Amino acid sequence: MSAHEGYRRALDLLHRALTPAGFLASVRDVANYRRIWARDGVIAGLAALTTGDDALHDGLRRTLDTLAGHQGPHGEIPSNVGEDGKRVSYGGRVGRVDSLLWYVLGVCRYASRTGDEAFAARHRPAMDRALFLAGCWEFNNRGLLYVPLSGDWADEYIQHGYALSEQVLHLMALEGYGRLFGSDLHREKSAHLREQLAVNYWLDARNVGHPLLYHPLAYRSLCESVPLPGFWLATFTPAGYARRFDGLANALALLAGLGDETTTAQTIASVESLCAALDSDLLPAFYPPIEPGMSAWNGLRLNHVHRFRNFPHAYHNGGLWPVWTGIWAAALTKWGEEKRAARHCAAIHRANALGLGEERWGFYEFHHGRTHRPMGTARTTWSAAGAVIAHNRKRFLTGNGLA
Repeated sequence: MSAHEGYRRALDLLHRALTPAGFLASVRDVANYRRIWARDGVIAGLAALTTGDDALHDGLRRTLDTLAGHQGPHGEIPSNVGEDGKRVSYGGRVGRVDSLLWYVLGVCRYASRTGDEAFAARHRPAMDRALFLAGCWEFNNRGLLYVPLSGDWADEYIQHGYALSEQVLHLMALEGYGRLFGSDLHREKSAHLREQLAVNYWLDARNVGHPLLYHPLAYRSLCESVPLPGFWLATFTPAGYARRFDGLANALALLAGLGDETTTAQTIASVESLCAALDSDLLPAFYPPIEPGMSAWNGLRLNHVHRFRNFPHAYHNGGLWPVWTGIWAAALTKWGEEKRAARHCAAIHRANALGLGEERWGFYEFHHGRTHRPMGTARTTWSAAGAVIAHNRKRFLTGNGLA
């Protein structure tokens, strides 16, 4: 299997997932996957912008128009919308914080890539409402968004609090808006947020007592622990920090240019060690897995909708995800780690080629953390997007993607 074949098949799946309303999360009619999802659709669209395919570019436009057309009364961007526009969901037991951030990012990148000023102007009121709602979700007006349990992509996991992935998405949305519309207000807010993230999510004893710390006691306590995590921290709450590794958060942190060469080198080394331990170059959603008998297990066991999927090393609970690996590959290229990025890209193509039984090219949602067996829903658009982003990682960094 060649990289060219993996890329070609990923593009083919993106085309098959394209509808008049935008990109479907999967071409399979399983549960609610055959819908236009904010995060899946925008990620597919960001991948599309790295190609020279105008039809795929237009897929992002359609996705964004569908999302804005069903914006809620307070500024909410739908989690997902049915192809016919009759089924609109803003989340399950709670709303989705990340949906509105991916939407704003998508508009910024599409308008920047195409130069379509009329499109940007038409979407600006919806973007303003979305970013206003994001500001409300700071709750204390101090800059960081508070994400409730089930409030982002890991909706059946136990992640909550000041989750780093949402903070970086918010940072990128603010920076993109500031560039697109020449807004000094958004530039200033994003500059302040960038400093907050560097202080609050990377452990450094020199930051103890820093005025931008949200939770000085928890930060100092974690700094005194051994060993220190050599990666960006996933989240914290009033009860303290989580020490687990968050694949998406660390990929976005490097992509956004948080930290410096030292913190980046430590993060890359930590991911290298983790991949060696997992015998896979796919990034886990979260690691280590929560096991039965652990204090967090019961909460994890109860937090599901249709059926429980978060067994150890599966789904959010240590499952390996091609889509986040694609963003990680792009982040590595940003920091000059092209050889490592190419290795992760090859791993995505190999994973997407797998299927169950005689099946090939399943583009499964995730892979088991130990057996590497494909799991979840097949023909997922964002597994294809992860392959396209990784394959076109240099173009992803030069005006067509998040960076």
